[in-house]
Amino acid sequence: MLRKILHPFYVLYQVLFAWWAAILLVAITSICIILFGRYLKIKNGDHIPAVIWCRLTCWLFLIPVKVVDRDKYVKKDQTYIFAANHQGMFDIFIMYGYVMRRFKWIMKDTLRKIPLLGKACADTGHIYVNRSTPQKDLLRKSVSTLKSGVCMGIFPEGTRCDDGKLGPFKKGAFVIANMAQTTIIPVSIQGSYDILPKGCKCLHWSPVTLTFHAPVECKGRDSENVDYMLSETRDAIAKTLGED
Repeated sequence: MLRKILHPFYVLYQVLFAWWAAILLVAITSICIILFGRYLKIKNGDHIPAVIWCRLTCWLFLIPVKVVDRDKYVKKDQTYIFAANHQGMFDIFIMYGYVMRRFKWIMKDTLRKIPLLGKACADTGHIYVNRSTPQKDLLRKSVSTLKSGVCMGIFPEGTRCDDGKLGPFKKGAFVIANMAQTTIIPVSIQGSYDILPKGCKCLHWSPVTLTFHAPVECKGRDSENVDYMLSETRDAIAKTLGED
């Protein structure tokens, strides 16, 4: 009830301040990433500005983020694929801002067209894909990224959900994990669907919980291993979302 009463004020805050500040923040962050990461080659120069940007964006839109069991399962000296459910636009900010490990996304090629940000992501090793991208190229780039010691972030559903419910998982993330023999960390995102449901133009206030689950280890190098990792990852996320 209170959310509904305060929502018009939240929308007014967005229109008058938050969106303008967010646009400026994107520009500043992109320039920092290109400058520090590509040209000056400062260690983590492509990562730290992005983490700060994502956290500031959550703060700017007054979105509280609760992190559960990250330090329990995520080790600094190990490479992972972080596989998360995809509820909404804010998942990007929540994951990149609060995973606290340097990782690369597999991103839709349309995002390359975003001024400055698209170039920053391309220059710093994020992987762009479209429907015409050969699967061999995607697998090769992903495996190469993991073997270089850099983690990856993937949404196995492939797209945002339509109704807030967990969708079926595609096998891509688990084929990559199987080929690179990389551990998967399942990650549950709760609450971000309510921030911007499909069809809405203004954000709605909602707290978000980011829950990390026990690692899913590789058990072999075959299709059975792919199916096993997919099933274990989806079950862990579904259980937390109450969708067993």
